[in-house]
Amino acid sequence: MIEESTIEEYAANLKSVPRNKLLQELLPPVLLALYTLLTRLLCSGALYFADGPAHVKAILAKVYIIQPPGYWLFNRIAGCFPDPASAIAGMNILFSVAGVVVLYFTALLFTKRWNAFLAALAYANIFYLWFSGEVHSTYASQILFPVWLFYTLIRYERERKTWLLFLSALVFAVGAGLRPSDGIFLIPMVLYFAISRLTWKISASYLVLVFVLCLSWVIPTAVAFHESKSGNYGAFHYAASIVRVRSILTGVNRGTIANVVRYAFPLLVAFWPLLPAIVLKIVKNGKEWHVRMLLFWLIPGSLFLTLIYIADAPYLNFLTASVLLLTLMTPRRLVLTAVCNLAVFLFFSPIPTHNLAINVWNCDIGKYTRFSLRHQWQPNLSDVQSSGLQAR
Repeated sequence: MIEESTIEEYAANLKSVPRNKLLQELLPPVLLALYTLLTRLLCSGALYFADGPAHVKAILAKVYIIQPPGYWLFNRIAGCFPDPASAIAGMNILFSVAGVVVLYFTALLFTKRWNAFLAALAYANIFYLWFSGEVHSTYASQILFPVWLFYTLIRYERERKTWLLFLSALVFAVGAGLRPSDGIFLIPMVLYFAISRLTWKISASYLVLVFVLCLSWVIPTAVAFHESKSGNYGAFHYAASIVRVRSILTGVNRGTIANVVRYAFPLLVAFWPLLPAIVLKIVKNGKEWHVRMLLFWLIPGSLFLTLIYIADAPYLNFLTASVLLLTLMTPRRLVLTAVCNLAVFLFFSPIPTHNLAINVWNCDIGKYTRFSLRHQWQPNLSDVQSSGLQAR
C-alpha cells in the first residue's frame, strides 16, 4: 500500500505548482486525447477490413489464432469480452489515444511543449494510423507500444530508475505479443540500447527479462497452433514461404516492385512536408545515440517491407513515431503534415463512409472497390458470428 506520507507529499507538491503552470502541463495531452478519441469514435468502421472477420471468428471458436504469427495475445484479450468485435474496436481506439499522448510526452524529452503538441497532433492525423485505429485488426497496437518502449528507454537513460527498465521490458513483450513481426523489427533498437547504454550485467539481465516475458505469449501461441488444424504450418514455414514467393530473391518483377511502392507511397503521401527535415536531421545529428536508436527503430522493418513482404499501409504504424521524432524542430512542417493528412483521410473517405481511407495502393490498384470490400471480399459480422457459433 502507498504510505500516507507519500500521498501527503504528492498533494503538497501538487498544491505548490502554480495553477497556470499546471494547466499548461495538463491541457495539451488532454486536448490531444479528446481529439483522437472523438475522431476515432466518429469514424468507427464496420467489420470488413483485412483480418478483422478472421480474428472475430477465431475468438468465437475459442482457438484465438489465425494465420501465422497467430496473434494469440491480441485475440485472447479481445476474447475476455462478450462481443469480440466491440472489444477489438475499443482496444484499437484506446491504443490510438494512448499512443498520441505518449508521443507527446516522448517529444517533450527533446523539445519544447508547442513542438511536442504539433508532433502529436500530426501523429493523430497520419491517414493510415487514423484508418487502422478504427478497423478490427492488430495494426493499431503499434501506434502505442513502439513509442512507449522508446519513451521508457530514454527515461531510464536519463533517470537510471530500475522500474523504468522493467516497464520497458513489459512494454516490449506486450507490444510484440500483439504483433510479433513488429516486435522483431524493434529488436535491433533494443539490442543497441542494451549494448551501448547499459553495463553488461544489467544488459544481460534486461534481455533475459524481455525473453522470459515474451514466453508468456510465445508458448500459448505454439500450443494453439499445435492443437489447431493447421498442423505444422507454423510461423517458420509461413516466413519461409514468403521469402521464396514474394521477396527480392525471386527476382525483379511486379511483386517486388509492389513491395517498394506499397512502402514508399503511403510514407510519401503522409510525410512529404517533413522529408527535407528528416534528411537534415540524420546528416547533422546521425552520431547522437538517440538518433541512432531512431534509425535502428526505422530501418530494419523498412528493409523487410521493401525487400521481402508486400505490405498494406497500416504495416507502417510501428515506424511512424520514429519519423516524427526526427522532425521535432520543424513546427511549420508539422502543421502542414497534420493538415495534409487530415485532408487526405477526409478526401478519400468522407465521414462516415470511410472504408477506403487508405486502401488506395494498398492492394492491387483498383482491384478491391468499396463494394467488393464490404460485400464480397470479406464476410459480414453476422456470417462470422454464425460460423463461430457453429465452430463451438
